[in-house]
Amino acid sequence: MKVLSEIAKEALELSPGQRRTLARILLDLSEDDQDFSSEAEAAWEDEICRRMQAVQAGTARARSFCEVMTGLDSRFGS
Repeated sequence: MKVLSEIAKEALELSPGQRRTLARILLDLSEDDQDFSSEAEAAWEDEICRRMQAVQAGTARARSFCEVMTGLDSRFGS
């Protein structure tokens, strides 16, 4: 079995996106009450990539914290 330092060294060789995916997988697996679904993980990864591409392309619409919170208050009540 590999020691943690070897695993960490190999993880650092991954691309930033692959490291984020690995981190999410490890976090999901560390929660006992969560069922891990590779399909759900893949869907979230696709969504994250889509959103990042929209930001990079300049087509994403940014909102301030106050706008987001106001929208949530109106949607779910405060």
